[in-house]
Amino acid sequence: MIRSLNALAFFAFTALGAQAVTLDPQGQIRPDLLGKALAAHESHKASTRETGRLVVVDYSRHSREARLYIVNLQTGDVVGFRAAHGKGSDADHDGHLDHFSNESGSSASPEGAFITAEEYIGKHGRSLRLDGLDTANSASRDRAIVIHAADYAEPAFLAQHGKLGRSNGCIVFSKADLKTFLADVPQGTLIFVGK
Repeated sequence: MIRSLNALAFFAFTALGAQAVTLDPQGQIRPDLLGKALAAHESHKASTRETGRLVVVDYSRHSREARLYIVNLQTGDVVGFRAAHGKGSDADHDGHLDHFSNESGSSASPEGAFITAEEYIGKHGRSLRLDGLDTANSASRDRAIVIHAADYAEPAFLAQHGKLGRSNGCIVFSKADLKTFLADVPQGTLIFVGK
């Protein structure tokens, strides 16, 4: 992927003061989506904590690809993961998200800025609640749009079907990836979901 010479930069505040950090030097995230995520990070500062992390979900990518990215705002480094989307967003189950929805009962993935809330143990085991910060995802808590793991996001499912399964709108990982995510992304971190 060819990136613009005007790489996205972020000012990280360290013990030595503010320093410019080039975000995503590996070029994993589409620059326009990263720009929108950074704008959301700035506009929702009052609702989030400064955790040193930003999560970007690019649902324009196929479910077999890495499309959820944890951005380290201190170093600029990015780690990518596969993540399933909602079945209401992909009626033909081809692995591509076709549309977003905030409607209850839609089983579709909502878009926009979210904040990671409390962890809990649910029917899928360890899970993380999300609170929507935008009108496009304001019903997320009521809809139980959360982050969890499921068998349909495991490598064996992908190897058999060539795509991940679908959720009821939740962001879904493999068990190993969820464990890594929960260890690296503190409560109060902003997640930006787009396409």
